[in-house]
Amino acid sequence: MLIFDLLYSVIIIATLPLWLNYLFKKEYRSLVKFRFSPNIDAGAKKRVWLHAVSVGEVRSLKNLVENLRKLYNEKEIVLSVTTPAGFDFARQQFPDIKVINAPLDFSFAVKRFIKKINPQLLILNELEIWPNWISIIHQKKIPVLLINGRISDGAFTWYKRFAFFLKPFFNKINRFLVQTEIHKERFLELAIPGDRIAVCGNIKADEAFNALELLPPDHEILEFLGISKERLKGRKIVAVASSHLSDEKLAIPIIETVAKDFFFIIVPRHLTRVEEIEKRLRDHGVGYTTWSKSAGADTNTGSQENVDALIFDRMGYLFNILKITDIVFMGGTLEAKVGGHNLYEPAVMGKVIVGGPCYNNFPAIGAELRQKGIYHVVVNGRELTDFLGRLERIDFEKIKQEAVSAVSARRGSIACILKEIQPFLK
Repeated sequence: MLIFDLLYSVIIIATLPLWLNYLFKKEYRSLVKFRFSPNIDAGAKKRVWLHAVSVGEVRSLKNLVENLRKLYNEKEIVLSVTTPAGFDFARQQFPDIKVINAPLDFSFAVKRFIKKINPQLLILNELEIWPNWISIIHQKKIPVLLINGRISDGAFTWYKRFAFFLKPFFNKINRFLVQTEIHKERFLELAIPGDRIAVCGNIKADEAFNALELLPPDHEILEFLGISKERLKGRKIVAVASSHLSDEKLAIPIIETVAKDFFFIIVPRHLTRVEEIEKRLRDHGVGYTTWSKSAGADTNTGSQENVDALIFDRMGYLFNILKITDIVFMGGTLEAKVGGHNLYEPAVMGKVIVGGPCYNNFPAIGAELRQKGIYHVVVNGRELTDFLGRLERIDFEKIKQEAVSAVSARRGSIACILKEIQPFLK
């Protein structure tokens, strides 16, 4: 553990100039402080420690948390989150449980977290291996479960290259509950014993169905977005969901070409990029509204007639937006290193999905949706324009039925996870 502390120290010193700007800001100093020592009272009773990286992983835990509270109501749940956006979203999503920043992987920080949280069990949502964290938890004889486990194509190549180094840490995880047989095979190739691995499916399939029940009616969503019937003028809505630069480079140049028939809602994956998106829209002559700057009101950069796009710059509302859209362009699918974002959410609503060829974060559901004509691959603006021009040939009702069926067939992850958790919470 000392060797990792020294390594982290060297890295921090070497990159200090990059961090100085953040350390002068009060909000970032507070964030760093609570990653060395958790903002939580010491627990007299054993707690369940859940960990998620960012917004998507936090969202997928909602139903699991509810079930854990019902089944083990005497157990307090603590949720740690890595990213600032995920932390803010977690506090909104789970007001009744303690949400904390995840520990930095210095041994003294990890020990403080363990002492204060007093965990009976650590549950990691998706794969995030920190050497000190895993090692110290193991030394304390606290079991670790990996849920919703997966290894992307790129990460798998990297893991295989460093398998000799990672194997000791993987061996400290008690159970690997993975999404698909593909991921099971990858873990097996990393020398994880087969009796430690169970295929439980993707927790996001269950969560997509559960989230449907909480959706408001369409008119409330449109009102919240500040989109009136006058603005739409009968146009179909295209959502560019969890967009990255590559997605915007493809979609934005065609907006004016198809604006007569389509209105675009751009929901960036990273809110720090909003100004960049605004500039790109202006450069292409697209009239737009940025939601936070108009407070959801029907105001825009130009006249009422020339607004063809909305930038929605708030976390945690994308699922609602998908409900009122006709076409979903899934972000991150043009870059293999990104691998695409949550396909379960538009599919569970029966939406027509379009995007690039890189859905490697969701290989099984992505392949099925593509094979059934629910997911349509485009690689440039011309292909997207052509696709939008052919919508009258699409059987929307058939797509809805088959998309919902594809997600429904993958339900059951929550029940599987709860069954695997039970022996550790006796």
